[in-house]
Amino acid sequence: MDRTLLHRHLNRQIDKYLSENNLTNSPELAAFIEVINQTYLNYEKEAELFEHSTLLNDQEYFEINNRLKEELAKKQLFEARLIELIQQLNGDSKPLEGEANLLNLIHILNREIEIKHEYQMQLNQAKIDAENANEAKSEFLSIMSHEIRTPLNAIIGLVYIMEKEDSLESYRENIEVLKLSAQNLFLLINDILDFNKIEAGKIDLEKIPFDFKSLVQQIARALQARANENLNKIRLEIDPNFVSNVVSDPLRMNQIITNLVSNAIKFTQKGLITIRLSQLDVTGGISTFKVEVIDTGIGIDKAQFTSIFEKFSQAETRTSRQFGGTGLGLVITKRLLHLFDSDIAFESKLGFGTNFYFTLSLPVDSQTATAHLHDDGQTEVMLNGLQVLLVEDNKINIKIAEKIMSHWGVQVEVAENGLIGVQMHEKGNYDVILMDLSMPVMDGYEATRIIRETDTQIPIIALTASASYGYLERALEIGINEYIIKPFNPKELNLKLKKFSKK
Repeated sequence: MDRTLLHRHLNRQIDKYLSENNLTNSPELAAFIEVINQTYLNYEKEAELFEHSTLLNDQEYFEINNRLKEELAKKQLFEARLIELIQQLNGDSKPLEGEANLLNLIHILNREIEIKHEYQMQLNQAKIDAENANEAKSEFLSIMSHEIRTPLNAIIGLVYIMEKEDSLESYRENIEVLKLSAQNLFLLINDILDFNKIEAGKIDLEKIPFDFKSLVQQIARALQARANENLNKIRLEIDPNFVSNVVSDPLRMNQIITNLVSNAIKFTQKGLITIRLSQLDVTGGISTFKVEVIDTGIGIDKAQFTSIFEKFSQAETRTSRQFGGTGLGLVITKRLLHLFDSDIAFESKLGFGTNFYFTLSLPVDSQTATAHLHDDGQTEVMLNGLQVLLVEDNKINIKIAEKIMSHWGVQVEVAENGLIGVQMHEKGNYDVILMDLSMPVMDGYEATRIIRETDTQIPIIALTASASYGYLERALEIGINEYIIKPFNPKELNLKLKKFSKK
């Protein structure tokens, strides 16, 4: 036996427990040691793979790593058993009862080697999957950079032009482009925030009566102008037996259908987008119906069917370059539908169009005699006389918030930091507090905590650029009622204020 080919740890064990005479005169022992040596070498390879696997930070590989740790723990127990058996072979303890024990041990070792090989294959696959995921994330970041910089470039360029030209005609000509660029940037950021919120499991569905048919009609009207840019038409096909009054979350339903229709518009030129509502059943106060969004656009290649609902993915990289977008729309739509115990499916033929569809089962609104559309945040209302304390340190943000709320008849008083906000709350009589979270002197968290010690009733809405859900969870825990993330949609602020208005 060539001792130089043996693992260093095994050599030390042999030197400690066996003599050269044992090795020379026992072929069975030599074969046994060869098997043990192979096991040591395999363990060393697996340890290297394990060290590499710890660098993989995706949650889907957590289970594999844990299983490998368990096997490494077994290794220590196994080594102790091997030492005991070697001692028995050398006569230091009671002798083995026969060759059957040795053969059985060799069989066990071979099985362990097979198991380790399986784990090695899984770790290799995990490494490949992680590399593919990192490549997808890199591509996603590249797309995001492009999507963010494009509207920013338009905004910066148009502001420069308007400053240079300095005429009313220039302002009128460029203001719509500025508005569109800002809206695109806002929608892009909202997609990212919504995705993070869904990933963190922080979406809570409302249960509000509303008119589903009117909601869809409103979406069609709102998106027709965008459809016109691609020379498209939007058509509604609504089952005459459709039960329109239901109880659910109109904001999230709006988001789901808007995502699908916007997606259809983006990939269709000079075509038709059809929104179809089909009543399937009404039983026990539950309305079951099917929603379809059908386009005559470019369609989807069958090879890409499995990837379009994956995060950080579009059907192809060139798709994002040609048509724009982050690739998050369908991911968000699918995960939102899961919250409604539904799922999205589709049929598509390359070059002929796509049909995305899903089925919903929602409670019927039996309390409403006539169809109505619940306020979904799209319609602003007057809030005359509402007293608001705005706790904000940024002067530009103060000016913007004051101007926006003045259009609704809101009376605003400003505190430039949390400490002043606490003092003004003690002396004033406000209906709502809008609280920034990050401020000098005293931040919004501390200010809210102090206010809640003496007043648990006044609504406090966080108006903040802190989008991390760790920070937002902390805010809710200390007594903030709701939050609006900057950059905010004025209509969302109007809806929140209306919700807490006593008028």
